[in-house]
Amino acid sequence: MRKDLKQPVPRTRSHTVESVLAIAKHPIHPMLVTFPIAFLSMVVVTDVLYLWLGAPFWAELSFWFNVGGLGFGVLAGLVGTLDMMSIRVVRRHVSAWNHFIVAVMVLAMAALGVWLRVPDPVAAVWPWGLLSSAVMAVLVGVAGWLGGTLSFRHGIGVYGDEETDSASGRDAVKKPPAE
Repeated sequence: MRKDLKQPVPRTRSHTVESVLAIAKHPIHPMLVTFPIAFLSMVVVTDVLYLWLGAPFWAELSFWFNVGGLGFGVLAGLVGTLDMMSIRVVRRHVSAWNHFIVAVMVLAMAALGVWLRVPDPVAAVWPWGLLSSAVMAVLVGVAGWLGGTLSFRHGIGVYGDEETDSASGRDAVKKPPAE
């Protein structure tokens, strides 16, 4: 029986690349992207609810989700861009550039949505508001998928492994293999 409650460590670990912009090894970009993902994904839902129920509240909520998603998206995009440009290994990944391009497309669609909705959020929903929010929701899904691929498949923006720690001059802590 184990005497301590340590996280099991697999015998083999994939190479990982730590984020430059992090707080106590927790990368800032993945923390920030949760907000634009949530806000911008809900714009199409609230557009459909407005069309279904006819209550102007839903069209107004679409506008504010769009504004909040754009604001947090720009912030997350700046942090992600700084992180990408600071790490040479990341810049060499095609997935990183694909994620970057799709994320810029998401921000462009969010800006279009805000521009459409500013004069009159209710009148903007049909047809162009709904169309732009639907395209934006698909792009959010693609950007999220590509970002997840960077983290989970390529190990980008996660805790560094022992090779990374020793290469950066930190003392690597030897961990026992998983039981």
